[in-house]
Amino acid sequence: MTSAARSATRRDRLLPAAAFVLLVLVTAGCAGAAPASPRLDAGAPTPAPVTSAPVPDDVATAPRTSRGDLSKETAVAFVEAVGSWEEIEPTAASERVVAAGYPAALGAVAPQLVDLPTPRARTRVVFAQQGGLTATTASVIVLAEQSWGDTGHDGVRQLVLDIRLVLLKGRWEVTASVAPPRPPLAPARAGGPTALGRAVLGDPALVLPEPVRVDIVERRVGDPILGVLQRLGARARIDVQVAATGHPGTVYPTSRLSNHAVGRAFDIRAIDGVPVEELRDDGRLEAVMTAAGEAGATEVGGPIRVAGTGFFTDAVHRDHVHVGITPGKPAARAVTR
Repeated sequence: MTSAARSATRRDRLLPAAAFVLLVLVTAGCAGAAPASPRLDAGAPTPAPVTSAPVPDDVATAPRTSRGDLSKETAVAFVEAVGSWEEIEPTAASERVVAAGYPAALGAVAPQLVDLPTPRARTRVVFAQQGGLTATTASVIVLAEQSWGDTGHDGVRQLVLDIRLVLLKGRWEVTASVAPPRPPLAPARAGGPTALGRAVLGDPALVLPEPVRVDIVERRVGDPILGVLQRLGARARIDVQVAATGHPGTVYPTSRLSNHAVGRAFDIRAIDGVPVEELRDDGRLEAVMTAAGEAGATEVGGPIRVAGTGFFTDAVHRDHVHVGITPGKPAARAVTR
């Protein structure tokens, strides 16, 4: 059987969604909560805005295109294939990417997927969201769950991965090139979570992937944005996708440091258990986006643009709600109808 055929067979065998079992895992990829937002080395220019509204500091607008959906499909296929293997396959981490049907160089993309010394592992993607998009490049933020062991159920961990892609001859392909480069993840701060962090961690209305929980425990996420998240949890069940760990770190495709990287932003993938991308015509989406501004967020983006200031929409934010705070900026305010 060819490596490509083995990859396809493994994808067909992947189990349907199961309940999360939490295990601490962080991925290197983003800077942590810092007091300021310095610029990195100059990167690619920001594409022209697609709305007439002012562009928030933590947003680089993307072209209106559905090609981002195909980039997500490519990223999902890569993560599930590379992160899944059986004992009859090579066990060396360096060989697992090739066994899955991909070039060996892509082992550098997400080494966490292949670092388990176990004869069997299975990875399923929980959700993939757009992290950035241009006409020829993309960042896809993938939340995945990986189980392992002799029976395939000895342990489970969660990962949030920033997968980069390029469009070559009309087809999206995963690339080992990271441009602009990710700033380093900030070191953990001693003392555990703040009092507000503990409240957020214990709130049953807030569904937090393990990397987000670790960001809170290690104080990579600041109290101001945690306060916004807590208030949203009082209105609806909020499924968070990413905070600091696993986000590109810069405002893709520019070199500007993102509010995510400095602990001032998070992304929502679902409201009351319904994916954000399915809530365009549902009043709950506008209500949550409006409430985020009322709670102090200065930038709120999603599949719709709420009338007012500080709200935005573009091709990148069709599948999630971005909630961020830029110091010195006024809170987003909706226009009363």
